[in-house]
Amino acid sequence: MSAAGQVRDIARQVRRLSPDWRQPERYFERRDEIERELKRLARLIEDHHG
Repeated sequence: MSAAGQVRDIARQVRRLSPDWRQPERYFERRDEIERELKRLARLIEDHHG
């Protein structure tokens, strides 16, 4: 998937992100996963574009 496609996918994930009152820790776990994904994508873009 292209970097642009990955960014769009992450945007959809952020839009769907909401607290789960039955499992409140899941929100923070998912938030952290999205953060790691964004950082990985940023490194990938830096590597290809300087």
